[in-house]
Amino acid sequence: MAPPPAEVHLSVPETGESSAFPVETPCFPITHIVLAGTENFPHWLPFRRVAQQGENHCLGDKGISQLITQLQDQLINHGYVTSRVLAPRQDLRTQTLKLVMIPGKIRHIRYTPDSGNYIQRITPFPAREGKLLDLRDIEQGLENLQRFPTVQAEMNIVPAAQPGESDIVLDWRQSRHWRIATYLDDTGSKSTGRYQGGLTFFLDNPLALSDLFYLSEGRDIHSSAGKGSQNDTLYYSLPFGYWMASVTASHYDYTQTIAGLNQAIQYRGKSQNLAVQLSRVLHRNADQKTLLNGEIYRRASRNFIDNTEIDVQRRETAGWKLGLSHQHYIGNATLDARVTYQQGMRWFGAQPAPEEYRNEGTALPKITQFSATLAGPLTLFSQPFSYQTQYLRQISASPLTPQDRFSIGGRWTVRGFDGELTLSADRGWYSRNELDWQTPLKGQSLYLAMDYGEVGGRGSDALLGKHLAGSALGWRGNLKGVSYDLFVGVPLSKPAGFQTSPVTAGFNLYWQY
Repeated sequence: MAPPPAEVHLSVPETGESSAFPVETPCFPITHIVLAGTENFPHWLPFRRVAQQGENHCLGDKGISQLITQLQDQLINHGYVTSRVLAPRQDLRTQTLKLVMIPGKIRHIRYTPDSGNYIQRITPFPAREGKLLDLRDIEQGLENLQRFPTVQAEMNIVPAAQPGESDIVLDWRQSRHWRIATYLDDTGSKSTGRYQGGLTFFLDNPLALSDLFYLSEGRDIHSSAGKGSQNDTLYYSLPFGYWMASVTASHYDYTQTIAGLNQAIQYRGKSQNLAVQLSRVLHRNADQKTLLNGEIYRRASRNFIDNTEIDVQRRETAGWKLGLSHQHYIGNATLDARVTYQQGMRWFGAQPAPEEYRNEGTALPKITQFSATLAGPLTLFSQPFSYQTQYLRQISASPLTPQDRFSIGGRWTVRGFDGELTLSADRGWYSRNELDWQTPLKGQSLYLAMDYGEVGGRGSDALLGKHLAGSALGWRGNLKGVSYDLFVGVPLSKPAGFQTSPVTAGFNLYWQY
């Protein structure tokens, strides 16, 4: 339920200087180029390699200016937009050219007089007074400051009194500190209630740290007696510079009634989940961003028949996850890739799984997942379209319990299936593909989806089959503040005997204020 983070990429003018130096008269033969001031910048920047291009050339005014421009481009491309390269007065008859790199630093970071006053700059903004002005620090800070739809943030860089110094002037405004959202969909199961609804209450920036808190409650809608479900989620996140910390706690209950020999039997279950996450932006530039994500989790679940607990179904697990994600803008397209490793541990009272005694599963799973999504616009028949293709694969070095297995069949994996029955095993993959037509109706689009998935590894031999293929035709958009997605799906390929509806219709409605 957390909103996707804002993406800020500040552009700089592109340059296309030729690396060939012009033939000039007069010119001076240069055998050595000295760069002063490089200690003010990261050591991995290729200033020396660029400067060496001018050695063993006869350089005049244009050639020296071209070399300075090439070094200046390196500064700008790496975000140091206020730093400069200068050539001091010198005698070039020594065949040595000296260039000085002047660091552009931040004098003050301040807000405009019209900005709101309920915000702390130190925590969300990684740029610091007295440090190098790095455009990437400013991008990250703006992303942190405008995490919410209730906030608008803008930035200007203005010259200070001293050469090489600049002020960062922020204009930050928050319209209100709260939001509410409600949803209605048919994502539930027949046994616990097909129709689901819920309400979410958001607090944006409650501690003036660009932090976020929300409480979400959901349940089944108009289910018959003897079945139902309820879920609650608490979430809090806090950015600090290039870091983000968050904690999520959730609780889920369900009830279903099945026919017994002499009377109805009530089957009930409940589960709790707690996850603490920490992420760090490792690298970012104008086109790419790479993040490292870590998580520690604890999960517990219990099931009951007529208020008597089923001991063999009790689960108490814990562990950690480590992930690396990368976002890359390629022209008008966006590539998002991620790899995640999960390791179960005997932490926080975690207990062995009953399957461990038969070597049919473990509460200490070792799971690796790979995912990639490519999305972008395109034009077909003079009409605006967009596409999205997603790939997800799971592999495991250990036998898994049902909770950790890879499943396909349903609106979140392979569309066209009602989700009442799935294929599940230790390993698997799926590909989801969409073509979206932006209709002449503002904010309305028609899309076609084609999905395919397979499962394999332990547990797959006992299945009816190992693959599913399906498609869906849908309409999504926004009308008077209500976002919606309506679709109809059909299975294209499934194993013999795999029971599912021949046509599956579904909807999602979401409103936020």
